[in-house]
Amino acid sequence: MIIDVHSHVKNDHEITVSLRKARRLGVILCINVLNSNNNYPPTLPTPEYVSACNDLTFKVASANPDCVIPMWYLNPYHPEEMEAELLRRVKAWDGHQGAKLWTGVKANDSRLEDIYRIFAEYKLPVLQHTYMAVTGNMPGETNPFEMREAGLRHPDVSFFFGHSGSDMEYGAKAAQGVPNLFMDIGGGDATNGYTETLVEHAGADRVVYGSDLNAPRSFMSQLAKVYGADIPEEEKELILWRNAHGIFTRQSVAWSQFDRHQAAAGQ
Repeated sequence: MIIDVHSHVKNDHEITVSLRKARRLGVILCINVLNSNNNYPPTLPTPEYVSACNDLTFKVASANPDCVIPMWYLNPYHPEEMEAELLRRVKAWDGHQGAKLWTGVKANDSRLEDIYRIFAEYKLPVLQHTYMAVTGNMPGETNPFEMREAGLRHPDVSFFFGHSGSDMEYGAKAAQGVPNLFMDIGGGDATNGYTETLVEHAGADRVVYGSDLNAPRSFMSQLAKVYGADIPEEEKELILWRNAHGIFTRQSVAWSQFDRHQAAAGQ
């Protein structure tokens, strides 16, 4: 079994190809569908755009319950609308689920407080895009220090620390002492030593596999970060699925549909 905590698709072609590859490799996709044919969606999406994305995510997850976990997309720049959107999605979905935050507001912004309470109540893990751009971050884009602050302020929320902050050593050090921050390896090239650095500074039990699929990334380039890492096999297993599995099973939802899929695939 492999659990990919960081995947997104933008059109029917990407959906079809991604699902075919996921089933062949025994990957469970934690997915959000972006209502865009461009590489990037709006950095400050409207509530209507967010809802349209989540409609597509619901559709894909409903049609593929054996290998898809929906990650509801939110833009907390519109806090009241997003609280209503999140509660509507959570109550309508009878299965494992999580949330995806990109830009709009930073992870430590006060507009997220009520939304974080919903995350905690429903035990929803949150994939938070986190980055350190050489040329400076976009407005509303979270950096590793802001991710650390959000994790400390909300210890009852599990965060997938997106891209490990883009600088894996800085990001992993920013996450030290914050046990609810899990370093996502998704994005970038399969750089030698990437995963070893995260394990050294954060620990193997705090690293999760993500592909940043179709950004454009491939399963193979991102899986190479784990399979090619100079770490014990049991630590690779933690990263590939056990850590994420432990987070999702905090939700009172059976894992049986995924177990059947993995058994059928011979995993």
